[in-house]
Amino acid sequence: MSESRKTAELEKALSALRLLRDTCSAAINALNQPLSSTQTSLLATPPTPAVLHKDYQTLLTLIYTSTTKLTLVLRPSAPAPKAALGPISDLGAAITSIATCATLFDLHGSTLSSYARRSAREICEAVISLAGTFVEDSGEEYLVRTGTVHDLVEQARRELPADNLAAVKMRWKEDRGMLEDSSSDINAMVEDAADEGDGSLDDNFDDEFDDEFDELGFGSTKKMSEVELERVKKVQPLVRFGTLLHKRVVPDVLSRVSMSQPTSDALIAALDALPARSHAVVLAMEELVAALYAPQKPTTLRSAVAAFADAMTQMHASALAEPLLPSDSEITNQMGALSLNSGAEAKGGGEKAKDPRKWFDACLAQIEKSAKAIDEMLAPDAALAT
Repeated sequence: MSESRKTAELEKALSALRLLRDTCSAAINALNQPLSSTQTSLLATPPTPAVLHKDYQTLLTLIYTSTTKLTLVLRPSAPAPKAALGPISDLGAAITSIATCATLFDLHGSTLSSYARRSAREICEAVISLAGTFVEDSGEEYLVRTGTVHDLVEQARRELPADNLAAVKMRWKEDRGMLEDSSSDINAMVEDAADEGDGSLDDNFDDEFDDEFDELGFGSTKKMSEVELERVKKVQPLVRFGTLLHKRVVPDVLSRVSMSQPTSDALIAALDALPARSHAVVLAMEELVAALYAPQKPTTLRSAVAAFADAMTQMHASALAEPLLPSDSEITNQMGALSLNSGAEAKGGGEKAKDPRKWFDACLAQIEKSAKAIDEMLAPDAALAT
């Protein structure tokens, strides 16, 4: 093959790679936009979550295989630019399709859609980087970039929830872990305070160590006074009830929700409201933990306690919304019908028919009671600090 022909084929491949990068950039832009009414109007029949899930998985496989083929034909040791045109074209088509597929998940809930959109966006960014290594002739770097695309595809396969309910449960589980970590931090404060006082470090070293920790952003390690320790102990029940209420939402509320039938807009909206409420609790808890480190500021701690209690109140209201949890009478009617259809379950029906609202209301009452007690304890100190 003549040098001029080789050069021409190489230029075609490079042009195709640049076009692939532009395609990925356009896909990322589309993924950052909400699904428009124009797009939905073009659908003869809205695809179900199961259909979208299957299509998404198929496109992930196509991206994986096309990336592999592209890497093999453009490896620096034996490049075949002409043979790369097919995989590049296939990869570009798959990228465009997966962006469209990801946005269509909006039809079934923004929480579900956020997982599909995020994964597709990350894959597009990785493909841009991979194409760039070939355009810029970055040597063996293409192996790392190919591995990144493959890893992101495998991660998307594993993590894409089946429906919006599953997506909300996944978010809830992530937040629960962070809440438990924050709760452990508060318990550790009490335990550490009990272990202090052995005099193993001199005061000068303690002060220098505290200053360095503050500069690094890890929070203060200064010893707590007795008053500060009592405040932490007062906060412990508040945090314990809050963490418990959050934990029970999945088994007592979300486990009752069924996605087997076509879901209403009200149910989708109720589910999508939950992750934001949950994360607001996480952020409020983190602020509360930060306010408990010595030296404490009563006004800051007081505000943090109020914010945490408010976040819990809002989460409680969203979790017990009518679309998610039927009224007490409706639950009783549903279980009564179940008992009539299955005599063997009639005896157990009374236990299952219990409305969990009573437990959640009682737990929230304890949270409000604890928050009020802490506020009253801090009020005099906060007044002196102003």
